[in-house]
Amino acid sequence: MNYTPRPNASTRRGFTLMELLVAVAIVIVLAAIAFTVSKNMKESADLARATQKIKNLGEAFVGYTADSGGLLPYEDAVGPDDWNTASKPEASEAWYNALTQRMGVRTVGELASDNNPEGFYQESYPLYVPGAPYPKDEKKFKKPYFAIAMNSRLQRRDDDGNKEQGTLASIQQPVNTVVFLERGMPGDKKVSNAQRGFDAGPKANPRAFAGRHNQKGILLFVDGHVEVRPVSDLITRAGRIIFPQEGVIWTRDPEEDPN
Repeated sequence: MNYTPRPNASTRRGFTLMELLVAVAIVIVLAAIAFTVSKNMKESADLARATQKIKNLGEAFVGYTADSGGLLPYEDAVGPDDWNTASKPEASEAWYNALTQRMGVRTVGELASDNNPEGFYQESYPLYVPGAPYPKDEKKFKKPYFAIAMNSRLQRRDDDGNKEQGTLASIQQPVNTVVFLERGMPGDKKVSNAQRGFDAGPKANPRAFAGRHNQKGILLFVDGHVEVRPVSDLITRAGRIIFPQEGVIWTRDPEEDPN
């Protein structure tokens, strides 16, 4: 007769509380690593696609100035930054209409006239910037939320309070002068407490620069090239635009204080 001994407490095998805690900790660490890798990959992809979009806008800008005898498009149009203003005839030379027309797509004004604001928020649309925090609700259909804007320091008012259309000839250092910047939107996280103006309008100054790519953002220069810069390259901790202007210039004359 064969005898099989019963396992006792010392020979039975199972998970102890310590082993279970170690296993859970390993799973949490692996999940955190996977999340970080996935997040970094998405951010890199967003930056690459946004950079290409803004490069394309730069090509349209360079072509526009060449065909217009050196005139710059307007930074905006008179009136609130809404669909109605964008669709007015006098807004035809605003950059968001003039450059998109040159790119062979429906302009912002035409989307407004078509009652098709959804088209503005399609990833295929030239002004849609990957990685930007566009509103998720119906609010985005009340006005166009711009994730990129024209530099508001290039067009200044004359003695009568009117803004003349800017010219290339007036810009002394095109290779260093910003014409477009990624601009802050209401959903963007500010890198510095000194930043302001995150209202998604079509024009902006450096204080509204969006550092949405790991605290960096994209700048488009007058000659058509792009650079990725941290917010600290543009403004001080106190919110002053860095002056004297050297590597990054905001005004037509670099000697002019952009503040």
